[in-house]
Amino acid sequence: MAPGVKVTDEVISASDEVIRHKYKYVTFKLEDHDNVIVDTKVESSTYEEFQASLPSDDARWSIYDFDYKNREGQDCNKLILFGWCPDEGAKITTKMLYSGSTEEIKKKFPATKNYGANHRDDLNFDKVRDTILKTSQ
Repeated sequence: MAPGVKVTDEVISASDEVIRHKYKYVTFKLEDHDNVIVDTKVESSTYEEFQASLPSDDARWSIYDFDYKNREGQDCNKLILFGWCPDEGAKITTKMLYSGSTEEIKKKFPATKNYGANHRDDLNFDKVRDTILKTSQ
């Protein structure tokens, strides 16, 4: 994590609430370059609404309760830690701070699958699902 950056207790608590299905997803962001804070908590949402909620000019992390069907057509569910850092739109300092903090963020949420996205196309449902299926084998 970038030197001095801290994950607040609220982030951990909100993420636990996604695990307990209180929220469909939570997003968090850096505040003043030194604290990871909760940005949004959403109880009900489609995947498309989640995609649209991510800013095109700033980075975010999100814990998302991802529902999909496996290769056998069975309903499945995974918690995904999304790292969103748009190549176009995000400032270079933002990219550097988020990049330097992502590995430590991953350590805070070991029960999640990790997925990084830098373009809207990276957030395509099928692309995310296929990546999850490959890493779940």
